[in-house]
Amino acid sequence: MGKKFNEHTMAVFSAMNTDYDLMNNLMQDVALGREIYDAETDRVISKAEANATILDFSRQILGITDIKDTKAVRRAMRDNAREWFDIIEDTVDKVIEVGFKENDWFTELVDYKSIGFGDRQDFVIEDADAILSVAKAGTSHNDHILQRLRAGQTISIPTDLYVVKVGADINRYILGDVDWAKLVNAIAIAFTTEIQNQIYAEIGTVATSLPSRFKGTGNLIKADLDSIIQDVAAWNSSDVVIMGTKAALSKISAIADVQWAAVDQKNSVMNTGNIGIYDGTRLVQVPTRFKSRTLGATSQPTDFVFPTNELYILPVIGDAGKFIKMIDEGDTQIIEKLERGDYTSDLQTYQVSRRFGVGSVLGRYFGQWTL
Repeated sequence: MGKKFNEHTMAVFSAMNTDYDLMNNLMQDVALGREIYDAETDRVISKAEANATILDFSRQILGITDIKDTKAVRRAMRDNAREWFDIIEDTVDKVIEVGFKENDWFTELVDYKSIGFGDRQDFVIEDADAILSVAKAGTSHNDHILQRLRAGQTISIPTDLYVVKVGADINRYILGDVDWAKLVNAIAIAFTTEIQNQIYAEIGTVATSLPSRFKGTGNLIKADLDSIIQDVAAWNSSDVVIMGTKAALSKISAIADVQWAAVDQKNSVMNTGNIGIYDGTRLVQVPTRFKSRTLGATSQPTDFVFPTNELYILPVIGDAGKFIKMIDEGDTQIIEKLERGDYTSDLQTYQVSRRFGVGSVLGRYFGQWTL
């Protein structure tokens, strides 16, 4: 066991006949929905049993004996939370990492590198006359540095510290209101949401520099869309995919020749509204959400983080050719914050921090259609 813990935590490991590695593996398996096999008893452990074990372990580490004693729970979290956070941080790291690797839109778009804190990880620029765009730290992606690059040049994307609050989720878990997977995924989703925001912002920024022949507007016209697909494929000497939200992709079904569509494609239209493959070009759905909870009478495409009226025609190439570059320093940290109110008792909240950076390199052209 590489990590060091205090005597109380080591005593809990011993009493439960486990150690950090075993507990960490159990936490990761449950969070990722994996089947858990116990070799000693030659059986598969149920999800409910695994969750009960993790919750019991968590409460013991925190020194909580009566969850109905609010004051005692608050004091236990104050005194022992740091040890528990040290144990669960690795699980959060793993869930975030797996979430990236198993996400279709992410793997199609992003040249992703994970490094240790303080390490330098360079990206090699393969294309001549490429343009680098990096959001300046702390500007909410509204201010970008643009720099022209030479082929063979290397770049390093600067990282910044991002923080999300998860106090309510942690408190609900300790009280038994949510299970372990929901807690960890709530933390992971908070970060992947922030990362998605950056990536989506970079896509919109770099698309403004596309030549006009790679862009279309208005209602989809089959001949014009086919021309952009052809140009992107020819420019990059590659296959392409079309990426967009469910609403945007559904527009493609209207111009596709469904007479010759396979049975599974017709079923896809019935089940999802999307044809799945358009004349041999694969469609990739991008998840999106409202930018805020304040809504007008009707929703507009720009109300969403990823606009629902945008389609992107992207080359399918290796990591080095993907135009979104991301550095993830990993090493999630959970810290306690104390918010003191004038008329209420002190409230404990918790923040999760992680360092990452996103930039874009426009060298290999892609296509955009604004509906």
